[in-house]
Amino acid sequence: MPDKTSTQGERIRLLFEDVDDDVAIIAPFIKVDALHSLLSVIPSNSRLRCITRWIPREIAAGVSDLQVFEVLRERGNARVLLVDNLHAKMYIAGSRCLVGSANLTLAGLGERGQQSNIEVLVETNIRDPGIVSTLNEIASVQRIATKEIAESARVLAEIITEECEPDGKGNSLWLPRSRLPQHAFRLYAVPPTGFIGKAERTLLVDLASFQPGLDESEFREAVRSALYSIPMVGQFLESPRDNFFSLTEAHSVLRVDVEDQFSVEDRWHSFVQWMAYFYPDRVMIQERTELILRRAQRVI
Repeated sequence: MPDKTSTQGERIRLLFEDVDDDVAIIAPFIKVDALHSLLSVIPSNSRLRCITRWIPREIAAGVSDLQVFEVLRERGNARVLLVDNLHAKMYIAGSRCLVGSANLTLAGLGERGQQSNIEVLVETNIRDPGIVSTLNEIASVQRIATKEIAESARVLAEIITEECEPDGKGNSLWLPRSRLPQHAFRLYAVPPTGFIGKAERTLLVDLASFQPGLDESEFREAVRSALYSIPMVGQFLESPRDNFFSLTEAHSVLRVDVEDQFSVEDRWHSFVQWMAYFYPDRVMIQERTELILRRAQRVI
């Protein structure tokens, strides 16, 4: 007789079967087919929280499905919440939970044949201090997913699919290509659906690495964080004295292994514009024999 818990998916379904309490699914990547496999055993009267993230670049790569929103809305007694930097994978039924590495995909559940991933899920209790801390952190930053946010993610995902080959790596280095950072939030907030010019399309591809639904201040902080994470930028910004940052220092970072029409010099000019726009209190553009960034406190 086969073991009923021979796959991670079977273990999760066993956890959810006949549960008479609230259920939560927490995973950055969720595919509709894998979700249906769990919904088939979750009682309809159980309230369901689904916590995930919708990064357009990842949607374009096919690692997550936006249709999850409609599926859960049709189910009823469920809500979808978004967390930008979610990486935890947790499946909760009442006070019991499975935590580990398995996303809610067939590969993550071990149910995609030879293409299945090797994953781990460990059973624990939501009163475990580590689980309590993680759930509290998630609750402090989660946002309610809406139809409008899903539509924005869809539009951005379609644009990046048309423009380049998405890699689906949510933690890959982000480097802006557009020279129009001053228009970033406007296009991010309401992505255009009609004719899109080349300059705006380039900007939209840059924006596809950010989860839709942020307000202007949240968006600004997300971009500042992405810029700060670029190698050497943090060191430059935190320098205790005025300093200069030139293409010479940035060359190795900007020479990324992608095939597009943007040269290192193109990326440098774009990077300078974004830094000056999103860090106006910390840097300024200065041009001598070449374009450079100067780290300096501005005197008002």
